[in-house]
Amino acid sequence: MIETALLIDSTTTIPQTLIKEYGVTVIPVPIHAAGREYRDGVDLTAEEFCALLEASKDRPSTAVPGLGEFASFYQQLLQTHKNILYPVPSPRLTGIFNAAVQAASQVEGARVVALDPPEEWEGEWYVVHSDDPQLEARLAEINRWHEPVIAVINTNYVSGAAGLVGMEGFEAIYNGLGIDEAIYRMAIAKSKVGIYFILTTLDYVVDRVGHLRALVGTLLKIKPVLTIRQGMVEEEIKVRGESRAKRALIELLKQRLGDREIDLFMLHSLAQAEAEDLLAQAKSELQVRHSWLGGIGCAITRYTGRGGLGIAFIER
Repeated sequence: MIETALLIDSTTTIPQTLIKEYGVTVIPVPIHAAGREYRDGVDLTAEEFCALLEASKDRPSTAVPGLGEFASFYQQLLQTHKNILYPVPSPRLTGIFNAAVQAASQVEGARVVALDPPEEWEGEWYVVHSDDPQLEARLAEINRWHEPVIAVINTNYVSGAAGLVGMEGFEAIYNGLGIDEAIYRMAIAKSKVGIYFILTTLDYVVDRVGHLRALVGTLLKIKPVLTIRQGMVEEEIKVRGESRAKRALIELLKQRLGDREIDLFMLHSLAQAEAEDLLAQAKSELQVRHSWLGGIGCAITRYTGRGGLGIAFIER
């Protein structure tokens, strides 16, 4: 029996085949749209989300599940497992990390480990940091605990990049390693992961860039390529035209990685054919060990719109 349960929420994207293989539990994140609340992936498909995005004046938005919902998932998983490993998206992009830790601290008898919380955080949980030179020794302490452990891991990313960090922990657990080693491998993975994605339209980031800038960008056929750096979404470069934007994704990876080997997760929002073509191109020009293709997730589709493309990767 696997002692540690694997938990993610729907803002984190991993291949569906691995969700089934590893028995991963997924918390559906609430989505508010057109005056209603939906559960991501349960009440709302990717196609339905895009339809709402295109039709609604008020853009759909993701929300944080309630503390009671988190606690319910924890309690259910601890009935059949000793520990829980939960990689979550960057706390600079969502409040999920905060809520997940707060809810875990309310589970009777459980000890809470928090990897890389915000600097201002205080609490009675066991805090560890990826850049701590004594990280392995601090994590080894967990092996002496008798209580169930709920480990909440700040991946510093979202979507497929958060998924790649999580997959490092999943692999450790399913290779028979303890939760301490799984957390350590995820901490190391954070420095080796990256993501680039394309905005196919500026319509859905008007609230961030302003109406005039969005209008000018649309008229000039500007396609921003975005990344996530230190937990925040940032603009990497701007190019004109969709074909140049796709090419820019590959070139950015080549510049960053050189001939280093990677695992690659090609992401898309209802654009599988384009994603397959881009994946084939990436595999022909980069040193790709393993690759997957899947949906980009509502958290990023909210900004890219239909046809969004992204590449998440981890250096091997």
